[in-house]
Amino acid sequence: MPHKVLLSASKFDKALQKEASKNYRLSIQLSLDGLSFCILDTRLNKYSAIEIYSFQDVSVPLALNSILNDLIAKNDWLNLTYQETHIIIEYPKSTIIPLPLFYENHSEDYLRFNHYIDFGDKILFDKLPNLDAVNIFAVPEIILQTLQKCFPGAHIHHFTSPLIENLIILNKNQDEDFVIFAHVRKSWFDLLVLSGKKLIFINSFKYKTKEDFVYFMAFVMEQLNINPEKTCLTLVGDISKISSLFDLAFKYVRNVNFGKRTQDYEYSYVFDEFPEHFFFNLLNLQRCEL
Repeated sequence: MPHKVLLSASKFDKALQKEASKNYRLSIQLSLDGLSFCILDTRLNKYSAIEIYSFQDVSVPLALNSILNDLIAKNDWLNLTYQETHIIIEYPKSTIIPLPLFYENHSEDYLRFNHYIDFGDKILFDKLPNLDAVNIFAVPEIILQTLQKCFPGAHIHHFTSPLIENLIILNKNQDEDFVIFAHVRKSWFDLLVLSGKKLIFINSFKYKTKEDFVYFMAFVMEQLNINPEKTCLTLVGDISKISSLFDLAFKYVRNVNFGKRTQDYEYSYVFDEFPEHFFFNLLNLQRCEL
């Protein structure tokens, strides 16, 4: 079955100039479902571009690598030299270890407790300063080699690392016992439970229906003895305010809101047509100290 690459959105501020790329920072998010990137103009501290591609019928790293090479080769903006490049990879194999218990030479051993490591996997890790922990993760080596070749010196992270760090920063001054965040993707969602600066729970769930979404959320809340009538649920990512997913979630958790963009940056007019809770991870990637 042929793979399909669809351009979902391409928005660039007219003031952006390719010859000024050394004043810009590039953020990329990659998964089997697609690739997105945005550009931060550091002179203005402004996000000034975003481009989104969706992939169809891609299920293995080899196919993703073929698409990735072709896409990068044809995209002028992905072939420039930037001040800094950060890449986050959506890949299910990750585990979090408290920093005092972490020994780098045992990284693969830690990860094997929770995941099967394929022969072609490369083990990396992110230090999470706000959590005092390490996020150990696997990346298909063929994908890693392509990214390192195309973006020399790029910082490569697991997608949950900036998600955790930025939500802790967002929640650090909150007084509630528990706050729940759901980061929604195309067919997965990431559920995080925080209490102040403490991460109580994090996991990723695959869902096909709105009932799946609410079932997993309800199960976690029940296991943690969280009252859905008294707890705040914040939604970020790929979820519409007018959707059956939101409607059903609101029936179960009465206090539901949508995340907002951080005020640490300015945002070009090209972002006006997107809800503020979209692209939460991508737009916050440059903000955390990974």
